[in-house]
Amino acid sequence: MTLINLLAAEGPNQWWLPADINEVIWSSLAFLIVAVLLVKFGREPVRKYFAGRTAVVEEQLGAAEQARVEAEAERDRIKAALADSDAEAARIIEEARQSADRLRADIEARTVADIAQLRERAEADLATTRNQATADLTGEVSRLALGATEQVVGATLDDSTQQRLIDDYIRQVGSQN
Repeated sequence: MTLINLLAAEGPNQWWLPADINEVIWSSLAFLIVAVLLVKFGREPVRKYFAGRTAVVEEQLGAAEQARVEAEAERDRIKAALADSDAEAARIIEEARQSADRLRADIEARTVADIAQLRERAEADLATTRNQATADLTGEVSRLALGATEQVVGATLDDSTQQRLIDDYIRQVGSQN
């Protein structure tokens, strides 16, 4: 026996349908009427809904595309700013190096000038000290010469003779050095 015969033997109407045939016919007819009414009166609102939904989705896609384009433009601007900041940092570092080189050169020039001034001052101080020592030595030699001359001569010399003897002695000592 086949499955259809088996089902037909078990059903109340001896057909393969499990319910009453009149119920199936009226249910099918009601379904077709509702389907025709839905197609006739519901198709336009459904189409409008889906058209509106499509428009909303397209609008959202357009907004998303615009946002993507703006985000890419912002990304490119940020990348450019980063590249500019790298160039700016390199420029600042180079300016700092140049400033340091100029400062180093200025300090070296000032140091050389200060050293020259110190040498000149030291030479002037040395000359002054030498002149002072020579004057002190001349005075001391004059005093010693006067004392020696007084002892040799035994008598006090007049001022002009004394001065002449001192000058002769100084010239003699100066010529020996």
